[in-house]
Amino acid sequence: MDKSIAIHKLAARLGLTSRTLRHWESEGLFISGRDRDSGWRTYDETAVLRIKLTALLRKLDVPISDIKTAADANSFEKLHSVIQNRLAVLKSDQLDSATREYQLTQFMLFLREQHGTIITEERLSELSAFTGTLNTFNNSKEDEMMPGIKESGKTLKFVTLPPMRMIYNIAVSVSPEDEAMSPVLNWLELAQLTGTARMFGGNMPPFPKSDETPYGYGFCASIPEGVGVPEHLKEMRQPGGVYAVLESTDDIGASWKELMKLLSNDEKYKSDRSRLCFEEHVRDDMNGFLITLLEPVKAIK
Repeated sequence: MDKSIAIHKLAARLGLTSRTLRHWESEGLFISGRDRDSGWRTYDETAVLRIKLTALLRKLDVPISDIKTAADANSFEKLHSVIQNRLAVLKSDQLDSATREYQLTQFMLFLREQHGTIITEERLSELSAFTGTLNTFNNSKEDEMMPGIKESGKTLKFVTLPPMRMIYNIAVSVSPEDEAMSPVLNWLELAQLTGTARMFGGNMPPFPKSDETPYGYGFCASIPEGVGVPEHLKEMRQPGGVYAVLESTDDIGASWKELMKLLSNDEKYKSDRSRLCFEEHVRDDMNGFLITLLEPVKAIK
């Protein structure tokens, strides 16, 4: 029995245009047939399924090439991998934007110091020199300021976190993670900040032991300046700086050991114990959160 549907009927059913369907087909996402009587393009069940998947992923701004990879594999495992890679790209863009924001903030601070003065050739030369300092720093530290540029071995990377204003909550129990996270996540949702906040967690005193004794866990999230902090949460300032980064497996403890081992062999950086280490949490609808480990580092003299 032929269950094919004509292009105009499918477009109306899915809220798409015929032009969109023809474009997606030209990109190799699916193949249409032809109705012998009318000449309309028609789509069988396989094509309709791929069209629905394409429409869903395009709403999430997933590139056509990645959609084709997921559709060809026809598995949730491959779809998970595609979305995970997309998240990594977005995180890279976010860090790049934060770096530029930091540079502009420093530029503004310099300008404030010139308040009350007029622009002269001498002052303009000073401003040009200051801007050149920022650009030189950025270019010479690409491995620090630009995520994913510098790698140690195969997996260790170095990034620079910008200074951030944060809210946080700490819980102590035999399983404190959810207790620490829930108040922060619930408030972020109420404040409509879930989509923009960066979220971090980490062990706090008393630290975990091998037996079933209570230990501490803290969870924090970045928030914009000017946003009020609720009474049940606390505020802190995260100074930013350079961090060694490693994507965690399901075994977070083993991943931390791997990160520290890789870092011990690095010729440029060593751990900076004056700052907190973090576990960055990125939302993942399939597994809850993806975890990235961040160890503060400083240059080896």
